[in-house]
Amino acid sequence: MSLKQLSFFFCLLLLISCENNEQTQECIDNPINFISLTVENDTIEAGISTFVTAVAEGYEISYEWSATRGYITPVEGKPYVIKYSASPCAVGEITVTCKVTDYCNNSKSRDVKIMVI
Repeated sequence: MSLKQLSFFFCLLLLISCENNEQTQECIDNPINFISLTVENDTIEAGISTFVTAVAEGYEISYEWSATRGYITPVEGKPYVIKYSASPCAVGEITVTCKVTDYCNNSKSRDVKIMVI
């Protein structure tokens, strides 16, 4: 390998390294802060719906929702809010989980309980 090729290769590695450090620095400067996870009504009847809202801060965060039973419907234009609907047979305590993930793949989760009667 010539000196010129070696220098080019070194500069390329340096550029790639700098790009990754910038992304990492953004996540370091803006760590995930999962402030709250709240439910509009924590007790509902089977077949009824309620809204669940997450409040979080971080660098380019995304939301992933799950529930132990029942149905989750996204609210258009608001990834931090879902509509939880209890199925007719989903009686008892339900856990709804929200996982927040930032651009650098760091994540935090919170749970909220809903009693379906």
